Amino acid sequence: MDSPIVKATLQAGALSGLSNIFGQLILCYRANTPYTIDPTQLAHFIIFSLLACPPNYIWQRWLETKFPGYTNKLSTTKLEKSVDDAFSSSRTGTFTNADGTVNKRTTSSDPDKGGAVPSNSVTTKKKLNLANTAIKFSLDQTIGAAANTVLFIAGIALLRGHTLPSIEQDVRTKFWPMIFAGQKLWPAVSVLSFTVVPFEHRTLFGSIVGLFWGIYLSLVSSGKK
Repeated sequence: MDSPIVKATLQAGALSGLSNIFGQLILCYRANTPYTIDPTQLAHFIIFSLLACPPNYIWQRWLETKFPGYTNKLSTTKLEKSVDDAFSSSRTGTFTNADGTVNKRTTSSDPDKGGAVPSNSVTTKKKLNLANTAIKFSLDQTIGAAANTVLFIAGIALLRGHTLPSIEQDVRTKFWPMIFAGQKLWPAVSVLSFTVVPFEHRTLFGSIVGLFWGIYLSLVSSGKK
């Protein structure tokens, strides 16, 4: 398992635990009972998050690899030629911004100053690929959302020791309410994630938003929502 997945998993586990703590405190407030934390329920949420994060990370990475959000306006060959023609006989370097913009910098010799000074910079823009973004959004909000919902309901039930008939009943009764509730939040999150947030920060962005979603899930899993 590579380090980005490990980092994302630890972040997700910590935020999931925090969201469950908030959820339990909200339940205590609603019931007007002393504020207490059920360590077993907290452990279930953290364990589930630690198990669910790696496949979600791999899923997002596959989506971005298969349907990249930003693509060159020119073909690769034409893009390389235009940059090379503009900077022939110069020292060059390139870097890519978070929004998919590729910058190429050069330095050239200035005889009056007797040294190398920066010359004009050329920025090769990348544009948002609307077709790829639409495909990613559709897959994430259908296959991804359905799989995550079923895994959450079944996973928490398994951790609590429920029988298979009981788990099937939980999935049938909780699946659509959770899907409909998620449509109020996750489509907007997906749009931002696929158009603005760089891939390497998407898991953290989703986990931060998931902090509030996790509070809702804590209430649902307790049967009090």
